[in-house]
Amino acid sequence: MKRYLSMMGNYLLYLAVIILVIFLYNTVIDPVLGWGQFGKGTNIPIQVFMVLVITIALSAIVYTIKYRLLKQTPGSFWRLCGFSPISPSFSVHMITIGLAFTLLNAATMKLLLYYNITTFNEFTEEYYNSVPFPYLIVSSVLTTSLELILFIGIMFNEARKHVPVFWPILVIALIIAALQPGGIAMQLLGVVLGFIYGYVYARFSSIWSAMLIGIVFNISLFGMKKIGWLDSMENMSEFTLIVLATVMGLYLIFSTLFYWRKPKAR
Repeated sequence: MKRYLSMMGNYLLYLAVIILVIFLYNTVIDPVLGWGQFGKGTNIPIQVFMVLVITIALSAIVYTIKYRLLKQTPGSFWRLCGFSPISPSFSVHMITIGLAFTLLNAATMKLLLYYNITTFNEFTEEYYNSVPFPYLIVSSVLTTSLELILFIGIMFNEARKHVPVFWPILVIALIIAALQPGGIAMQLLGVVLGFIYGYVYARFSSIWSAMLIGIVFNISLFGMKKIGWLDSMENMSEFTLIVLATVMGLYLIFSTLFYWRKPKAR
């Protein structure tokens, strides 16, 4: 029981840091810069980037203080994520996982329009139109990298010590889902993405594996929007969208089970 309480304590510690930074952004930074409250307005990518940078910097301080209070010698905070390289073959697999999640995301988004559930689609449109496309791509790369360093490299790594890997992955997947905007559909997809990140990372102990998935997902989704493919999916039949979502979902499940079957010990 003590190990699981330690796991939850680590998650709550860094969640408190995130909440504190968002609070400071809304009460101190936004009144000065006028970029809008966090997650709203026309500057969402810039808001997210700033909050992530401040959160990671503050997390480094919290990390040092925590181990000093515990009278333990911590490892290097900046090496915590693990930046070891992965093989070309596994890199290709990560890219295909990212593309599969893009298609699952897009098919789900357009399928929901058949049922007049527009929140998911509207948020994607708002985010896409918030900054010029080149800035959106650069922001997607930087923001995705920072998110994964925070959620997987720091929070997950600190929480998974001495407990079976499933439980910290479950919790981090729920945290990622809870922080997703765009409604319940995007949050459910966030759970899926959280499990994929967790098990892939547990296998490789390299943040590059998760980063490849996340960056490919974001760039390909916005790329589809730019060239019109995402909008053209609205012309697909409901049956076609269901088949596409199902096939991509099965591919993601089998890929995740592959790494679940063979986790890499730390």
